[in-house]
Amino acid sequence: MKRRILLVEDDFLQRDSIRKELERNIAGAAVDTRPSESEFLRDFEAIASNPPDIAVIDVMLRWANPSRDAPNPPTEPWDPQRAGLRCAQRLHDDGRTSGAKIILYTVFNKENMDDVRPPEGAIWLTKELSLQELIDTVKGVLPGTSGE
Repeated sequence: MKRRILLVEDDFLQRDSIRKELERNIAGAAVDTRPSESEFLRDFEAIASNPPDIAVIDVMLRWANPSRDAPNPPTEPWDPQRAGLRCAQRLHDDGRTSGAKIILYTVFNKENMDDVRPPEGAIWLTKELSLQELIDTVKGVLPGTSGE
């Protein structure tokens, strides 16, 4: 069974490592990646047309990868420490993607962030050097993967 995983992570080394480990440890995993909030938003219709089973989202994301043609950030005050939360909320609020399980994967302890409001049902997981806790959490959330 194909399992669709969306990974939103701006650090290219972490993104590559996480993608490889998910594909290696989750049978049938197809990991789709986005490196920034702007690319997540730009590609949201494509994501929604083939929704993920699970989304692993870094809480702190850059708006865009640096380049001459990078899109400008929104006009309202933009906070990179909330970018992943906005992506998660968008998935949660859209009827096409609301069934996706959300893991907020971050270096921040939830208790240390003022006024954090993750979407209902989202799992807050602190990043560690080992990806084992992330793999175990994904297996525990996706149907049919806990015994693998």
